[in-house]
Amino acid sequence: MARLSAAAVVGLLAACAPRPAVDLLAAGDRIVAADVAGRDVSWLRGQLGKAVRIGDDQRRVIPAAPPSRIVLSVDVPRGARLAFACGLGERRWDRAPVEFVVKVRRGGREQVVFTQLVDPANRPAHRGFVAGEAELGRHGKAEIVLETRSAETPEDPRAVAWATPSITSEANAPLAVVYLVDTLRADHTSVYGYSRDTTPELLRFADRAVVFETAVAPSSWTKPSVASLLTSLLPGSHGAVHLRDPLPPQARTLAERLQERGFATAAFVANSVIYEKASGFERGFDVFKGVHDREGRPSTRALAEDVVSEALDWLHATKGRPAFLYVHTMDPHIPYTPPAPFDALFDPAPTAESPGRDPREQEEPGPHRDSYVARYDGEVAYGDREFGRFVRGLHDAGRLDGAFVAFLADHGEEFLEHGHFGHGTSLYDELVRIPLVVKLPGGRHAGRRVKQQVQAIDVAPGLFEALGLPLETPPPAPSLLRSLDGRSGGERPALLEISHRGIVAHGVRTERDKYVRRFSPDSDERLFDLVSDPGETRDLAESQRERVRALRAQVEPTLLPNPFRHVVRVAGGGNYRLEIETGGLIQEVASEGLGSAESATQVGSGRLVLSLRPTAAAGREVSFVVRPRGAGVRLQGTRGGRALDSKDVWLGAAGTHPTSLPALLPDLDGEGSPFAPRIPPQAGVAVWLALAAGRQVMDLDAEAQERLRALGYLGK
Repeated sequence: MARLSAAAVVGLLAACAPRPAVDLLAAGDRIVAADVAGRDVSWLRGQLGKAVRIGDDQRRVIPAAPPSRIVLSVDVPRGARLAFACGLGERRWDRAPVEFVVKVRRGGREQVVFTQLVDPANRPAHRGFVAGEAELGRHGKAEIVLETRSAETPEDPRAVAWATPSITSEANAPLAVVYLVDTLRADHTSVYGYSRDTTPELLRFADRAVVFETAVAPSSWTKPSVASLLTSLLPGSHGAVHLRDPLPPQARTLAERLQERGFATAAFVANSVIYEKASGFERGFDVFKGVHDREGRPSTRALAEDVVSEALDWLHATKGRPAFLYVHTMDPHIPYTPPAPFDALFDPAPTAESPGRDPREQEEPGPHRDSYVARYDGEVAYGDREFGRFVRGLHDAGRLDGAFVAFLADHGEEFLEHGHFGHGTSLYDELVRIPLVVKLPGGRHAGRRVKQQVQAIDVAPGLFEALGLPLETPPPAPSLLRSLDGRSGGERPALLEISHRGIVAHGVRTERDKYVRRFSPDSDERLFDLVSDPGETRDLAESQRERVRALRAQVEPTLLPNPFRHVVRVAGGGNYRLEIETGGLIQEVASEGLGSAESATQVGSGRLVLSLRPTAAAGREVSFVVRPRGAGVRLQGTRGGRALDSKDVWLGAAGTHPTSLPALLPDLDGEGSPFAPRIPPQAGVAVWLALAAGRQVMDLDAEAQERLRALGYLGK
C-alpha cells in the first residue's frame, strides 16, 4: 500500500478543514457588480461598513437604497448560512415598504433563498433592524445577489441597508466575551462566600475559571468604570467622567483593537448611560444595541434574559469568525424588581408597606433596608440564572472550551454601610470591590483563586494575552495573567476616582489600606486599615500622617483640572463683592474689563474673592478653572451692601435662579444646559461653563435626560 508523504497528509487535512467564514462588510474586492439607486461599484466600495443607527441599535451596513442589486463572488463553506439584518431608517417608517431579496447564482442560474417585506408603517416589529438568515446550498464557488425593491427611492442611499451580512462556517475561531452585571457586589455572590445561595451558576462556572478575590473598579458608577474596562485607562486618562462626557476618539477601545484584527464585534447593553447616542462607546462594534424593556422603552427594567438571547443569537450568526462580545445586563440596579419567583426568593417577602423596590420612593427608607437587600439578592439570583443560560449556550454551540470569558461588575451597591443607598456616592469597598471570574481558553488554571489585588483595567490586556494576540508596547495596563504565573512584580495599588453629581473624591487602595481625599461636598482626607477594619469604619488619617503623605503622593497625579472654565459675568451697575469657594483648587484665573479699584483675589487654594463695579454700559467678567474635575463650586456675596438674593444670580443657558444661596454653580452633571446663555442678563450675576478648545460634550435632550432621571443619575 502506497504511503502518503507528510506534506501530502498536511495538504489533505487542509483540504478537508472547514473553509473560514466570510465577512461581506470586508468584501469590497468580491463585489462583481452593483447598482444602488443608480450608484455604481466604486461608490459602494467606499461605503461598505459605515454605521447606521436606528433608535438605540447601531450596526455597520451595506447601503441598499432601492432599486438595488449587489452581486458578490464568494467561496461558500460547507453547511454555511448567510446571516444579516434588514434595516429602514426612522424617516422611512411611514413610507412604502421595502422588499429584501437574497439569491444564490451558480452556473448562470439564480435561486431565491430569502425574501422579506420590511414594512415599519404597518408592522411595529419592523421599526428597527430585522434579523434574517438564508441557507446557501452546496458549498463551493457561488455568487450572492442582494436586491431591494420598493415603490419609492429614498434620498439618502443608506436609509435602506443590509446590516452585518456574514457567511457562517464550521471552522474553529477565537471567541472573547466580557460579561458585565451592572451594580453587582462581590460579597453578595456565592463565589465570594455570601450566606445566601444567590449565584449557583457563577459558582459552577468558577470551577472551570479563575476567581480573583480582590478585584477593584476605578470608580463607583457606570460610565467611568465601563470606559476604563474597555480602554484599560483610568478615568482621568480616558475622560468619560461626567454624564455629558463622551468617550473621546483618542481613548481606543478593546472593540476597536479587535475589529482591526478581523474580529466580529458586538455589544448588547441594558444601561442607557452606555448606549446613549454619541456616547462614544459604540466605536469598534459591528453591532451596538441598547436593549429596552418589554414595553420597548429604555429603562432599568430591561431583562437579563433579553440581553442574553440577543447575545446568543449574534454568536450563532457569526459562527466561524473570530468574535468579541460585550454583554451588559442591568439587574440588579435600582429599582429592585426581579421577576417571579425571584421577587420572593429571600425573606423578608415584599409587603405593601415595605415593597423593597426603591429607597428613593420612601421618605424613611432605613427601616426597610432588609426588604431592599432581599429584593436586590433576588435580582442577583435572576441574573445568575441567565448567566448560566448564556454559558450553556456557549457550551451547546461548541464554543465554550476555547473561549476567553470574563465575568465582572462595573461597581457595587451600598445598603447604609456608610449612610447611603445606591452607588456613585463614595469610594468605599462595597462600591469599588467587584467580582471578577475569568475562564481562559482550554480551561487553563481552572479552579484557581488569586488573592493578589487586580483591577478592571487589567482585563483587556489579559484577554489579548490569553488569545495569543500581541499586546501594545507598552500595554495601557498589566495583563491579568501576570498574577497567575509569577510575573506580577509585587503589589500594584489601585487608583480610585469619582466625580459625579457633586460628589468628588480620589483615592488609592493597596492590599492593606486605603487612602481617600474628598473634595466635594465634604473636604477632608481619610485612611483605613483594610486588614483590621475591612468595613472602613475607623479613620486613621490623623494618627498616621506619614502614611497619608505617601499615599497622597500617589493620588496627586490623578487630580486633573476641569475641561471647562467657570465664567462669572456681572452686569447692570452697582458694587459687588462675590465669594467663590471650592473644596478643590482654583487656578488659571482670568479677568476682563476690571478697573483699578476692582480685583479678583485668590485667598488660599480654594477661595476667590471678587470686588467688582460694573457700569450700566460695561459688565465685568472673571473666569477660572477648578481642579480636580467636578469639584463643587459655591457662590455668595453682596450687591450694594445687601446680601445677594437668588434672583440676582442666573445659572447656565436657561438663566435659572438658584433655590438658595450659597449657590452651587453649574457643572456637567446637572439638569439643563450649563453653557453660556444666548443673551446674558443685563443685570445681576450670570454664571456658565465654557469648554476648553477641542472639547466636546454630549447633547442631553429632554428624552436623554428622562432616561438618566429614571436611572437615578439626574434629579434627587
